[in-house]
Amino acid sequence: MNGKQAIIDKIIGDANAKAALIAEEAKAKCDAIAEKAEKTAADVIAEGEAKKKAAFDTVVANSAVVANLDCKKALLTAKTELVGKAFDRAAEILRADKKKYCDLVGKMIAAAAEDGDKVRVCKEDADVLTKAFVESVAKKCKKKLTLDKEYAAIIGGVILVGKDYDKNLSLDLELQTMREECEGEIAAVLFGE
Repeated sequence: MNGKQAIIDKIIGDANAKAALIAEEAKAKCDAIAEKAEKTAADVIAEGEAKKKAAFDTVVANSAVVANLDCKKALLTAKTELVGKAFDRAAEILRADKKKYCDLVGKMIAAAAEDGDKVRVCKEDADVLTKAFVESVAKKCKKKLTLDKEYAAIIGGVILVGKDYDKNLSLDLELQTMREECEGEIAAVLFGE
């Protein structure tokens, strides 16, 4: 039995040695796979972090651009309102001196009126641009004019209501025309632009 046992022990020893070698090779392969997986995971995480940072930087940059545009828009709106208030104040000043205002409106009517026109005034001017005023202008320009019974929705001046068409001689239109022509100059004076 000794010879048999020696053969069995040798076979078992060789098998154990071979199993140990296979286990060692498998462990080395597992370690290599794990190391490669960790490196791949680290690369994926680093790439994800880089993309996240790039996306964050893009969002911050876009937000800054939008904020800058919003700021410029708000500033432009404020400047436009200020210029509008300047023109509103000009209309108030123009209407404050009743004599000069009547002279101005009278000249505007005389230059554009046709026989038979009705002079439509705004409600705020009803006590200044009266029937007597219209009759006086009609007499000076030798045209038949009457004061219209309706009021115009304007800040001043008049609308000449004619048979075929109306003529807008309102301060609204005159000031708007002036504003369009000299808004740049006014902005330069007000804002140093």
